[in-house]
Amino acid sequence: MRKLIGLCFLTATLLATSAHAQGIFIDRGDPNAINAAVGGGMVKDAWGVSALGSWSYRGVFDAGADFIRYAYTAGKNKDIAGYRLTPFVTWHMFRAEEDELPISISGTLGVEREVYMGNTPVANPEGWGLYVGPSIYRRFELGTSMVFVPELLAAYEYRATRYYSGALDQTSGNTSDQSGGTGYTTESKHNVRVLLRPNLLVKAGNTKYLIMPYVGYQAGFAVGGNIGAMF
Repeated sequence: MRKLIGLCFLTATLLATSAHAQGIFIDRGDPNAINAAVGGGMVKDAWGVSALGSWSYRGVFDAGADFIRYAYTAGKNKDIAGYRLTPFVTWHMFRAEEDELPISISGTLGVEREVYMGNTPVANPEGWGLYVGPSIYRRFELGTSMVFVPELLAAYEYRATRYYSGALDQTSGNTSDQSGGTGYTTESKHNVRVLLRPNLLVKAGNTKYLIMPYVGYQAGFAVGGNIGAMF
């Protein structure tokens, strides 16, 4: 059985879904693995950089956390920064080599907490959210030194952001309860996250490098990738 260890390569990046289940790169029953990765990117009205750490239990379950720093260039949060932490878990339910299935299927749940900075001179907004959904993937051997793993993620996404001020002199374009009844407003959004990841592993000596560009939709068009290592 193949034991795959990899680096994730950065192209342009996708914000927030860098949370990637490294269990797709190892076989069920292989030794546990630890993954560390960095990235950066842009989607809709923001760009950012990220760091990811995760652990895989024998290619069956993955658990980790993704930390992202956003710089907002448009929308209500324009000109301020957001810091988002997303713990996530992934279960690799079915493998292509098991029960003669033509594809492998996994499911991921991530819970997000975002803190904003820079909305002087008034209070910063804050937010939280989650995403949950399946990934479908298939692994192909390309000779002895390359492995191709096309993957499609389709997930439901929920985001809630609370704004505390409608002052005209704040940095961002945030708004609140103009009647003064509560002093804040909460904005909730339901969305979908659909990503196509043409993952490619390249073996060089004793190291296996992984190129993971991806493209899709996350409240708007997004493209991306990551760079990291699995031990």
